[in-house]
Amino acid sequence: MTSALRSALAAPIMAAMFAVATAVPAPPALAQEPQRIAAVVNDEILSMRDLRNRLRMVIVTSRLPPTDETARRIAPQVLRGLIDEQIQLQEAKRLNVSVTDQDMARARSDLEQRNNLKPGQFDAFVRDLGVDPDTVERQLRAQIAWGKLVRRRFGNDVNISQEEVSDVLARLEADAGKTQKRIAEIVLPVESAANETQVRELADRIAEQLRGGANFGAIARQFSGAANAAVGGDVGWVLPERMAPEIAEAVSRMAAGEISAPIRTVLGFHIIKVVDSRVLAQPDPATAVVDLKQLFLPVPPNAASDARDSQRALAEAVASSAQSCDDLVELAKEVKSPASPNLGEMKVGELAPVLRDPVSSLKAGELTGPIDLPNGVMVLMVCSRKAPPSNLPSPEQIRTQLEAQRFEILAQRYLRDLRRSAFVEPRV
Repeated sequence: MTSALRSALAAPIMAAMFAVATAVPAPPALAQEPQRIAAVVNDEILSMRDLRNRLRMVIVTSRLPPTDETARRIAPQVLRGLIDEQIQLQEAKRLNVSVTDQDMARARSDLEQRNNLKPGQFDAFVRDLGVDPDTVERQLRAQIAWGKLVRRRFGNDVNISQEEVSDVLARLEADAGKTQKRIAEIVLPVESAANETQVRELADRIAEQLRGGANFGAIARQFSGAANAAVGGDVGWVLPERMAPEIAEAVSRMAAGEISAPIRTVLGFHIIKVVDSRVLAQPDPATAVVDLKQLFLPVPPNAASDARDSQRALAEAVASSAQSCDDLVELAKEVKSPASPNLGEMKVGELAPVLRDPVSSLKAGELTGPIDLPNGVMVLMVCSRKAPPSNLPSPEQIRTQLEAQRFEILAQRYLRDLRRSAFVEPRV
């Protein structure tokens, strides 16, 4: 399971719930007539109680004001989310994809860990927030079923080649020294000219609430139409100039923590949050830590040149028979080297310049050639090497990210096709 799909299992109620200390009453706008039908999805119904409970959960987790106005504004998007979940559950049932008790137990355990709760405390925690645990379980169950279904259906179609990974890594290496920004986004699609005004008003309202402290990730999970909604809208580290021009212009001016006004693109309205910024950097070889052994043969300062040549030849001949650092230590003893063979661990950048260059490119178990020093000749062996830190992702991290993106795109297309073929009749 990719990290994106794994994160989706815990999507609905993580960070925001931890921050909320008091329960929120049910939005009064939809508190009446709980048995009425909110929508018909194929041959199943969603009740007003379902909608009311989900609205309460969304308001709590997103830290939105618990008012009639809030409920009215977000009700259409919340209902659409419930409809999508019903479609997903129906498709999973049709294809015999089930959610086991073990699946649910793992999801609850993950949520408890993420919210610093003890095992078994989650239901009580949810109730203390004024949220119906059945509502949380319904959303969890739908997300687990959908994740399993997508993996089953498209698992053979998602094959990331080494060339794709190498291309991404090459682009990142070429961008070393440039400033990246980690961003999250909420995308509110504009499906027709008729609903553009309504979507813009919602986008303005959401941006206003986000600046007032509403939880960005929770709102993205509930409202965003982008493939990354399941992971709180996280886009990851990007270079602004590689984004759509209208978004790049805004992001390039934003500092960490800032939230943009809604930005109109061909897809709809985007709300962008800059989470952090950094300079993209390749590893600095000077920060690698090496454990070194040495073979040192002295040469008196006033010795003739042939004396130095002789010691160089001896050093090269002795060192060439060393297959390991232990061998080099024994050989140093045999030739009665006056210097301890153990130099210990140090950063490459801490070595004297005359030693730094020969050592910088060596792998564990490799030797330098003879190195001339004012008082003798030295040969070094790298016994171990700890790679220097880098903020470039590893090839495996790139592969995992590409897989997650591919699965999410396929999942969005799959859900779009299911929506088109479903019978959906909203009643509110």
